[in-house]
Amino acid sequence: MPSYSQEINVDLSPEEGEGAIKSETKDVKKEDVKYIPSEEVNNGVPAGLNADQRLAFALRDFLVDGSPNMVLEDGPSPSNLEQKLPYIDEIGDAEVETVQLDGEPPQNHETEEVLNNAACRLRRWRAASRKLRRPRIINNLSSDECNGVVKNFNVGHTDLADRLRSLAAASNMSASAGELLSLAPQPPAATAPPSPGCLLTPSLADQSAAEYFGSSPECCADSSGAKSSNSAGTPAPPPGPRYKLAIEGSVRVCCFQHTRTVVDKILAAKFFRRWETHVLCMQDDHVVSKTPSGLLERPLSYSCMQEVYCISRWDPARKYCLRIVMPHGSLLLQANDAYTRDQWYYSIVWRRNMIRYRNFLTKTVRKEVVLKELKNMVDFAMTTPLQDESVTRAPLQILTDLLAEDKDSPDWEEWAENISSVAAPLLAERCVSGELCALLARLCRRRPRSAPLPALAPPVRRVLTRNVDFGKAPDARQFVRDYISALSAQNSGHSLVRRFVEVTHGSGAACPHPRAAPNLASVALAAIDDHYRARPAPHVCHHAERDVLCFADILEHMCEYDDWLVVVGGVLQPVPLSTSALSCPHVAARLGGVLRRLASDPRCAAHGCVAHARAARPSPPSWLRAAAPTDPALALPHDQLCQLWGDMMQTLLNCCCKRKSFLQSMSRHLPDFVIVGLTEHHAALEALCLMLEWEIASGEQTQLEIIAALQGTEVGQQYYQDLCDRQQTLQRLQSQGGPRRLALPVRATDADVAAMLDAGALGNLECLSLAFTSVTSACAYHLIKLPSLRYLNLWATKFGDSGVQLIAEHLPRLQVLNLCETPVSDKGIEALSGLSSLRRLNLNSTKLSAEAFELLRRRLPHLQEYDIRYTEAW
Repeated sequence: MPSYSQEINVDLSPEEGEGAIKSETKDVKKEDVKYIPSEEVNNGVPAGLNADQRLAFALRDFLVDGSPNMVLEDGPSPSNLEQKLPYIDEIGDAEVETVQLDGEPPQNHETEEVLNNAACRLRRWRAASRKLRRPRIINNLSSDECNGVVKNFNVGHTDLADRLRSLAAASNMSASAGELLSLAPQPPAATAPPSPGCLLTPSLADQSAAEYFGSSPECCADSSGAKSSNSAGTPAPPPGPRYKLAIEGSVRVCCFQHTRTVVDKILAAKFFRRWETHVLCMQDDHVVSKTPSGLLERPLSYSCMQEVYCISRWDPARKYCLRIVMPHGSLLLQANDAYTRDQWYYSIVWRRNMIRYRNFLTKTVRKEVVLKELKNMVDFAMTTPLQDESVTRAPLQILTDLLAEDKDSPDWEEWAENISSVAAPLLAERCVSGELCALLARLCRRRPRSAPLPALAPPVRRVLTRNVDFGKAPDARQFVRDYISALSAQNSGHSLVRRFVEVTHGSGAACPHPRAAPNLASVALAAIDDHYRARPAPHVCHHAERDVLCFADILEHMCEYDDWLVVVGGVLQPVPLSTSALSCPHVAARLGGVLRRLASDPRCAAHGCVAHARAARPSPPSWLRAAAPTDPALALPHDQLCQLWGDMMQTLLNCCCKRKSFLQSMSRHLPDFVIVGLTEHHAALEALCLMLEWEIASGEQTQLEIIAALQGTEVGQQYYQDLCDRQQTLQRLQSQGGPRRLALPVRATDADVAAMLDAGALGNLECLSLAFTSVTSACAYHLIKLPSLRYLNLWATKFGDSGVQLIAEHLPRLQVLNLCETPVSDKGIEALSGLSSLRRLNLNSTKLSAEAFELLRRRLPHLQEYDIRYTEAW
């Protein structure tokens, strides 16, 4: 606001630039401010305007950015207004500031109305500048006469440019500044979530994930790790440094005894007023000094502060000052640098506005006013450069208090829905507390089809990606559960639930949030278990099951991602569901899809979850037992059970070639092998043949039952015929005779080893050297047929972990083993602990670790010689 000692020249001539604004200081005081327009009219200025309208048109860049269309379309946002405001009251020798006009505004009635409005505001502005009051003498700055009433900003101020910048940055416009900014339309809303009515239409399923679930920073990143950008209407903090909320610091304090006068002479004085150094502490309601004396004998209440702004004209003189206008005076706080000054400024503005918002929102009765003020608070919280835990917690606590009011009223759901929609940007950027989670869960539970689900999606993702222990946060788990139930209650609920899992995982091959999968799986399992825990054992289908089937769908959708499949398998081992849940056909059908996906995965960490494990519950201990065809706990049709059980068995038989030990542990499931074998499943038929070949099935009666099952089908007869041929070859191979030592040439392969063993009797073979050949782990199946083998040399071959595991399982009499320069690792070396007769072992140049070697030494006490050079254990 120009002071009475200034003359503002508005030159619209082309020579001086388009719309130039000149401010010159005169020595002679003038009672009125003269506005001297140029005689020439700029080409960018519409014709037929009076002097005030032309001045308003020239100042439009002061109100918005350079685009003329912005005057009619979009207003200045709080984040960029501070950078656009000029120093309209700059004194003296400063260079002439030129405001460029980008183009000619549209010539229509709306443009003329805006310019007339601007001219009216400027005339009122000039009238207010002539009403500067005389100085007042005050006794104490911190007088309690204000009593917390709303401050009146309709007064003049000499440092108007600083005032406008400060108030614009704090989103707290005074009367004069507000009139200037009212020339442009209001800025767009901070958020524009879909209305609750659109959630009822099936067309919602056709939207993209970003349109429905939002695009907060918690949206999972893509493969490059870049986060998705914020939505277009979400306010963002201004560019620049970030600050912690000031709590305590040492500043210099000076008192003004002049509140409504020009402070130019005071600011330019060589010897200023007395400065005092105080250690200020910012508390919740006021600012106090650790040494309450001098100028700060009493606390400074935030509610009594009329204005707070930085005096930027002092920055070139390295006087980093902050001015606080009180009812009876002003206070200057001087910091050591600009960063500290800005930190104190934003901290004071934050606490002052939070007190105002809290008092206003909790005491106002009109709901439309509360929603409007809540939106202002959300915008202010989103645009502040402060980054602190208390800054994050304070707005959410106010939001929680609003939702907690009148929870028993009949219109609470509609009120909570409106509040959640307005506070969507705040929920997208902040971690919600447990109390707020409980209120949002209540909204989803009571009105699932009209809850603002897009606004609640970001906090749900934050809970899933950042929660560590749901046992300490039961409200957060209930919030996620109720939100998923509300998703499934929509017309396109199934597709929404699938898309929710997709968004939570992210677009990359691996989810960037390691906690998302276990948290989501635990929420789904807890929901299923809570629903069926109190159900009777004979299951009876009812309508309420539809509310819980979406959680079984989530488990099935999670298995579509390879990185989450291992997590789901780990959560499902042992069976975490009750018997009544497994006896539900709808739940069993979805769990069957999960088990098929686990059984088809070649990774041991995935398919190993269906095998036996130490069970937390007595029944069923594993999924093999739950899906056993003889006494199934999983309510699937018989043919599907047999197929599923056979698929799981086939994967486990091929897992690390530990067939013998696995079949020994599965000997009590012989009736299941027989039933599945009668369906001509290849895995069951192969397992029955191996039981006969390795003499796992003890007793003549048991062997006859296996033979009868093999001969019951055509495929089984072929398997039994192959078994008989192998037995005859094995008897011939293991018959007495043949050499004791044998070494194959360098070019030998697995086929050469098989042909050599089929050629004649090798029952006396004790030493076999395959060093520097091209054999792999596939030849281990032939080597285990040599009962007298004591020495095996595999130096510089491609023999891997699976072959070592098979040898360790079938050749317990092996005494010397050379694995030098082979690709074996700790996984295969640990299996050698079962060779109790091993005396010499060469692990030179392998992937042996120190931990695996120490474990091997403890389990092989008779090991006499070993070579571990060029390994990690060396």
